[in-house]
Amino acid sequence: MRTLWLPLIMLVLGCSDVKGIDNKKAYGPVVSMIDLFTSCQLLETSAGPVLFDACWRKDELAARLREQGHAPQDVIAVLLTHAHPDHVGGLESLTGARLLALPDEQELITRNAKGDTIDEALTDGQVLRFGETEVRVYAVPGHTKGSAAFLIDGALVLGDSGLITSGGAFTHVPDDKSEDPSQLISSVVALSDRLTAEGQDVRWIVPAHSGGVEGRAALDAFVAANR
Repeated sequence: MRTLWLPLIMLVLGCSDVKGIDNKKAYGPVVSMIDLFTSCQLLETSAGPVLFDACWRKDELAARLREQGHAPQDVIAVLLTHAHPDHVGGLESLTGARLLALPDEQELITRNAKGDTIDEALTDGQVLRFGETEVRVYAVPGHTKGSAAFLIDGALVLGDSGLITSGGAFTHVPDDKSEDPSQLISSVVALSDRLTAEGQDVRWIVPAHSGGVEGRAALDAFVAANR
């Protein structure tokens, strides 16, 4: 199933030029699962399925997981990019999952996820292991105070710390959707510099409110224009 919600994305995010989200689209090791104008990403590991964010509506999340051969209770962990309602709405149905997030996001988690608390507080630069799969954690404050990005075998999962336009360019979400827009841009520039310094291979960029893009050329162009 391929679902495009461009008009709703434009209405909610205030963007007029956003690449549509393709449900069940694989970006290397992660698969995007759509819920209206947002998406969460599924990572299959030898320890069990892991989610990046929990989509918005628990029934839609359950339906998307069924498409991938899973039930909500199969998910072993949720790694949060941030805790806006459209990213944590499905948490209550993931009864077997541990919640992992940067500690600065706890206030929003408490507000938007019915009082849930972080099971494992993440740290910037941490490397997580789920079976044989490694996930690198990066703090990217700006959209929210505790926003995080995750790198998994070349796939950079960004949440709302970026968007891809219909023409394949990288851009930031509209300023009125972020807590600190200037900090967000600085964080993206710093993230790109860190990935380069670490010699990380970025083969896909995967935002939450748009489709993804192959390679890091779009990110590099954004960084060059915003230094």
